[in-house]
Amino acid sequence: MRYCLQPVYTSAPKHSLLRRFWCSEAGIAVVEFGLVLPVLMTLFYGTVEVTRYILITQKVEKLAHSVSDMTAQEQLATKSMLDQVMAASGDIMEPFSMGGTNGTIFITAMYLTPNTTVPKVVWRYQGGGTYAATSQLGTVGGTATVPGFTFDDRENLIAAEVYYQFSPLISSQFFGTTTVYRTAYYKPRLGALLTPPA
Repeated sequence: MRYCLQPVYTSAPKHSLLRRFWCSEAGIAVVEFGLVLPVLMTLFYGTVEVTRYILITQKVEKLAHSVSDMTAQEQLATKSMLDQVMAASGDIMEPFSMGGTNGTIFITAMYLTPNTTVPKVVWRYQGGGTYAATSQLGTVGGTATVPGFTFDDRENLIAAEVYYQFSPLISSQFFGTTTVYRTAYYKPRLGALLTPPA
C-alpha cells in the first residue's frame, strides 16, 4: 500500500497541484536512471580499459618471447633479418599499433667469456618503434644484468625487451598512461650469436 505524506494547507484549490506533484510517481524511472547512469558509465568504461590493458599485456608478453625465440633460431644475426623480426612485431600486436611512439623493442646478445665471472653485453639492436626507453640489461660492452640468472662459461643468451605505452581510450582521469615492460630470454640453437649485426 502506497503512503504519501500530504501537508495540510488551508487553501486546497491553490495547493492541489503541488499535492499531486508530491504524490505522483510518474517519471520516477527516468530520475532513477539519471542517478544510476554515471555509475553504469564508470563501470562500463572501467571494464573496457581493464580489458584492453590485460590484452595488451598478454600481447607484449607474447611479442617478447617471439622476438627472442626467432632471433635465437638464426645462425647469424644480420640487420636485414632483425628488420624482418621487427616488422613481424606489428602483426603480433594487432589490433594495437606497435609502430611510432607507442613502443620499442631491444634485442640484446650477452655472453660469458671463458675464465671470467662477469657476463658482457656483446651487441644490441633496437627497432619496432621510437618510444623513448633504455634497456635494463646493461650497456653494450658493459656488464650484462639478468636478474635471477647465472651464466656458465661460454654461455650465450639472447634477450628481448618490449616497451609499450598504454594510453586510455577516452580520458586519463581514471587510468593514466602506463608503460608495459616485458622480457624474454632464449639460448641460440645453431651456435653463438656474438657478431654484431651488419
